[in-house]
Amino acid sequence: MPVDEHDESPAPLAPEPESNTPLKFEEAPAAAEGAPAPSPLTPRGWRRVVNRRNAMWTGIVLVVAVVALAVIVFILYRSGQVDRIIARQIVQTFAKYNIRAEVGSFETKFGPRTAELRDLKLYDATTGAQLGKIDRLIATIRVEDMYALSLSRDVNLEELTIDGLEAWVAFDAEGRSNFRNVRLPPPDPNSRILFSYSTAKIGLNGAVIHYDDKRYDISGEARNLRAFIRPEDLNAPAESRMNLVEVALSGSSFVYNGRAVDNIDIEAKARVNQVRAEIGELTLRSPVAEARLSGVLDDWRSLRYRMQVEAAGDLTRISDVLQLEATMRGAGKLSGTVSGEGDKYKVEGAVISDALAFDNVRLKALNVTATVTGEGSSYEAQGRAVAELLTAGDFQLNTVQLAGKVMGTGTDFRWVGDLRAAAARSGAMSIAGLILSDATAELRGEDLSGSAGSFSASSVVAEGARIAGAQGSGVRFSRDAAGRTTFSAQSARAGQITADGTTVNGVQASGVNATINPDESASVTVDRVNVGGVSASGVRTGTLNIAGVRLGITSGGRVEVTSGDVNAGAVALPDGGRAENVRLARPRFVLEPGGRYRASADLSLGGGVLGQMRLGSARAAVVATNNQIQLNDFVADVFNGRATGRATISTAPRGGGTSSVAASFEGVDAGGLIATFSARAVPLTGAATGTVNLSFPGTNFKAASGRLDARFEGATGRDDSARTPLTGELALTAARGLFQIERANLRTGATELTASGRFSFDGGTDLAVNLNSTDAAELQRVALGTGLLSDIEEKVKDFGAELAGNLSFKGTV
Repeated sequence: MPVDEHDESPAPLAPEPESNTPLKFEEAPAAAEGAPAPSPLTPRGWRRVVNRRNAMWTGIVLVVAVVALAVIVFILYRSGQVDRIIARQIVQTFAKYNIRAEVGSFETKFGPRTAELRDLKLYDATTGAQLGKIDRLIATIRVEDMYALSLSRDVNLEELTIDGLEAWVAFDAEGRSNFRNVRLPPPDPNSRILFSYSTAKIGLNGAVIHYDDKRYDISGEARNLRAFIRPEDLNAPAESRMNLVEVALSGSSFVYNGRAVDNIDIEAKARVNQVRAEIGELTLRSPVAEARLSGVLDDWRSLRYRMQVEAAGDLTRISDVLQLEATMRGAGKLSGTVSGEGDKYKVEGAVISDALAFDNVRLKALNVTATVTGEGSSYEAQGRAVAELLTAGDFQLNTVQLAGKVMGTGTDFRWVGDLRAAAARSGAMSIAGLILSDATAELRGEDLSGSAGSFSASSVVAEGARIAGAQGSGVRFSRDAAGRTTFSAQSARAGQITADGTTVNGVQASGVNATINPDESASVTVDRVNVGGVSASGVRTGTLNIAGVRLGITSGGRVEVTSGDVNAGAVALPDGGRAENVRLARPRFVLEPGGRYRASADLSLGGGVLGQMRLGSARAAVVATNNQIQLNDFVADVFNGRATGRATISTAPRGGGTSSVAASFEGVDAGGLIATFSARAVPLTGAATGTVNLSFPGTNFKAASGRLDARFEGATGRDDSARTPLTGELALTAARGLFQIERANLRTGATELTASGRFSFDGGTDLAVNLNSTDAAELQRVALGTGLLSDIEEKVKDFGAELAGNLSFKGTV
């Protein structure tokens, strides 16, 4: 029913504008000054604008618009247009990271708010290299306040499942990664979607990671990778909420320098948040080693951690699998704690192994306790190592104790500490009670050097020689890259040295320097050697001072030793004899590879005593070899006379070799000369002058060959009233122990003897003897006192026979 009379009347139509005439909008003319203002709409005017017909049409339009919009959205969704739009959005998002993405398919589901993406491939947008691919990705999200009148939304990721991930990580020879072109876009402050994944459940199934590093020739594959991440307590504050993480991989491989280790398995369980990680268990299993770790990573940003480690390794399998140049055998266990922050670390633990071998180095019953600290490539280790046995080639240490610390960077290191070994052996040399104190060893590149403040050994045995109480100080050694080794010692001492019946006491050496070349040649110098005394074959010396000792060893094994003059002082001889002022000039010793030696020196002595006879000064060029001793060009004031010539004394075993003497003598006491061979005081005196040229096997004078000519002239000029003077002459020849007397005219105070013919100490004597004595007792005393008639002397003693009065004999003996 009309409310106003004008409601039903049609309104006049506005005039139509001409088709080509543009519409013009002009301001309404201002009301004339003083004209009344337009009156406001009255309720009757509002009813003309808002009436039931207009309201109905407006509602119909809105319903149709909503239905149409729903139909359009449904058609777009069913036709896949929505999925394609979102897929393009995903591709555009990856492009912001400089990653080219290819999406195989994308599907959304409104019911559980789930999106499924298949066959996603990712490439470097610059190089085109493939970075990774995903077979399937399923994500479930939750939109907070979806129907709120706001243009921004908070989207929470509830669950994410990734199947069939495969990724490639590579570094070239310059260390550049295949991800080097990926960049992070700047944050968008006007983004209307705030994405959160802090409470998401994330699962990774069947992933494969390929790794290749050309810098260090390392590559590998992590296969069958599975990972699960879920929040421990959804109600916990976000800043302290812990996530439970489980990671596992199996059948993986690791390749180093072309050598592969397969069947590597890793399992890890941890509690992780934004700040720290608690690792409940991390287990690594492989054919070569097995390790278990647990601990805490306190701070992700500073990388502060503390871990307990239990590991076991099989060096035999490591050597076989990796085919290393150094052959390794054995197994070992590690137990300890690893802690650190950033590139700083500290390891405290112990290593135990029943048996280990590295090439020709072997260790038995090894036990190492140590603390290692480091930063980057620099490290310092301090601890103690004990081994029952250490061998390196023919070198062996028993019950080894090593204590100290090692400092280094990379392959360079320096060790400072002490070394103790119950026994050491190298070839034919063995050392007992070895101790090195304040020792150092340093390796820089291929140069090795070391030192020891002091060393000691209770005994050293080598080649039949034994050194007791060896000590030294200020020891240094070095070896360069060419294999040249040098050794020096400020001082060295030995309590006693014994070898082949020779004993040397109180040896002290100073200024010892040695060089060993790669061809095994060597040289040794000693500034000074002091010897307390030497005892050999009943001969004893006093203190010896030797300067300038030089030793050289050729690559063929020939050894040569020289030194300055040796002053031996007084030398005690067997049976109470003594040589005084003994001096060796220009001594030289040569040892050939076959074991033959030659020692030479110019020998001089100032005098001495032999038995009851005094010896004068003497000098000679002495040469000693394995088989003989030569006295060349000797000049001796001996037995109150003088002798010159040469002599050779055989020292060959079992009486082999030949001894000889070729000399001239003048004024030599005959009694003293005979005493030399009989080793007894002879009651006879006489100045003998003549020549001798005899040779005999070994030291068997009774089997001599040669000639002797002598003239005796009674007393020697001293008070020899207790001895019988001898005058006359003697000439004889000898052939293998058969002596032929050419002439023998000998006279004493009461006896005269002439003889000719031959005689032998082994029988076959045929002498024509003419003996006249007015004092038979004198004859008996002189003849038996020489010791040359030992058999007759024994029989005379047995019968108690004594001669007296006149005695005359002429006949054949």
